[in-house]
Amino acid sequence: MKLARTTLLLVLGLPGSAQEQDQQKLDQELLNLLNTPVSVASKKAESVAQAPGVVTVISKAELEGFAAKNLGEVMSRVVGAAFLSPDIFVGQSVVVRGQENTPYNNHILVLLNGRPLRDPVSGGLNGSIWNAFPLASLDHLEIIRGPGSVLYGSCAYSAVVNIATKTAKDSGLSGSVTVGGDTYGGLGQQDQVLIREGEFQGLVSFSQFGDKGPDFAFTDYNGVDNHHAFDRRTSGLVTNLAYRGLTLNAYRGSFQSYSLNGGSEAWDPANLQRQILTQADLGYTKELNDQITLGGNLTYNRTEWSTEPVTNPVETTAGALLYEGTLQVRPFEGFNVVFGGGGERASWNGTGLLVLGNQTSNFLYTQMDYQIQAVKLIGGLQYNKLEGLAGKASPRLGVVADFTPELGGKVLYSTAFRKGYPLETGFNHPLFRGNLELKPELIATTEAQLFYQGKTGGATLTFYSSRTEDTIIRRVVPFSTPPPGLPPIYLKYFNGDAWKYHGVELEGKLSLSHGLLITGSASYQTNENPAGLKDAALHPNTMVKLGGIYQGETWSAGLFDAYSSAAHSTTLVNPGSAVVNRPAGATHWLTARLTWTTWLQEKNAVKITLDGDNLFGSGITYPDYPNKAVNTLIPLSSGRSFTLSAGFVF
Repeated sequence: MKLARTTLLLVLGLPGSAQEQDQQKLDQELLNLLNTPVSVASKKAESVAQAPGVVTVISKAELEGFAAKNLGEVMSRVVGAAFLSPDIFVGQSVVVRGQENTPYNNHILVLLNGRPLRDPVSGGLNGSIWNAFPLASLDHLEIIRGPGSVLYGSCAYSAVVNIATKTAKDSGLSGSVTVGGDTYGGLGQQDQVLIREGEFQGLVSFSQFGDKGPDFAFTDYNGVDNHHAFDRRTSGLVTNLAYRGLTLNAYRGSFQSYSLNGGSEAWDPANLQRQILTQADLGYTKELNDQITLGGNLTYNRTEWSTEPVTNPVETTAGALLYEGTLQVRPFEGFNVVFGGGGERASWNGTGLLVLGNQTSNFLYTQMDYQIQAVKLIGGLQYNKLEGLAGKASPRLGVVADFTPELGGKVLYSTAFRKGYPLETGFNHPLFRGNLELKPELIATTEAQLFYQGKTGGATLTFYSSRTEDTIIRRVVPFSTPPPGLPPIYLKYFNGDAWKYHGVELEGKLSLSHGLLITGSASYQTNENPAGLKDAALHPNTMVKLGGIYQGETWSAGLFDAYSSAAHSTTLVNPGSAVVNRPAGATHWLTARLTWTTWLQEKNAVKITLDGDNLFGSGITYPDYPNKAVNTLIPLSSGRSFTLSAGFVF
């Protein structure tokens, strides 16, 4: 029993009692936690401090210690990030550094164990990731804040999120089964099974959840004041299998919720939004010798999406096949280089929504780093060629310097792009028109970071400046002959905007004695639109986030508060915006988790967990930043809620 509790405490990276732990060994575990190896920035394992990017890691301790119903809520704890419900979408977007002005979350690229989990309809219908991904499968998250197109191509624009799933540490079978319910009449489950036998290891994790959802009341674009329960139905299945360099990753996530009517943002009692995202990736890695490693992947992503009433559904589907080969070379100590290349073919169709079409693209990239004593030099480039458009190059340059064993700094320059997707190139809606001649939108970001990494704590201070070009936007176009019953105008996609973004980010983690882990961040961001208007993106300037986890003998407690300053009013950009709903003021979003664990045998336990969400009980709203037609639209929260769950660990 003591061994099992000791193992749990070490996995969480938290100190136990003096009688059960050797302090020197525990300090090493804490050091490992605060230096979790990451691969998202260079496709090879390295420390966060040495990675060629501004990287945040959400550890297993934080995933298990803080309350969260879904991956989107986990991401809301990241410095400068917000989990939002823009336009008609509920739980659709995680916005990082305020660099988002559309309802599609296509400025963030999500990876599953290093492979792009990319929606081929819009590049960012991410609701089925943020709401349905099984939390029980997570080992940790790696987040690049800033561009990542050098290695990952389109949509690695403002951030890259790598979901790293669990692997079995010991031979045999292990896992957990958890069921729970919430105060909205919900019922759900989280299951996982891990296996390791010789050179074979595998994970299968499944989750499902459904409830009546919060009851939201507000005025829509047509001036109709109404209310409805925004019910939710999610299911997610993830698999990771590995054997002698061969890997299989697969995910299928489904998210269904009550939604406003697409196109008009109007109340409709029969309206539903449904997103289903499917990925399958087959990979192979072969280490030829100590200097050369070869790899190859074949990845298929598919999205099925509908936003219309179930009595008259309009469905959209798209699929994309990505093939990629890599060569990693380490010719001598301190020098690493990766070469890669491949292509992607996407096709799409949609009943009454999209023009049938397809697109091909090809890419080549390289990234290298060279360690000269206490200085690492970084350089990289990706060339991407889209069918029918001129090719684009995305460079990365940087330097990482260690001033002392604990203190260092980074200076990075990176660019990224996002190509136009079918919802922009092939839209065939009466009020929306696509544009096949859209160029990729571009971003260039300069970052400077100071970092400190001690034995039981670490902190970073980051300054960044970004500039975008050819941002894809919608403009009003008059009909030459308006169709009967429709307005005299429609919206069409064009390139044009150039925005500026600046900000500063502070984050840190500290592990204290007596089983206490503290994590926190503070950020300030501002932006400027092409007309020179400050804060035109409307996102809050200031965020402060602070949390703590305490681990006792048989129980643990986690408390986390996310503060956001008041967002900017839609009337700043559109003086005619209707001020009809609750304004978007400053908010404290406080969550808590209390867990009690009783060990039945050495490896078996029962775990009871109580989560509290939005404990201050306030209604939380956000500006209608995509369209700016009303001051706020779908709320983020209607008040306090609780979730109780019980699990069996084996």
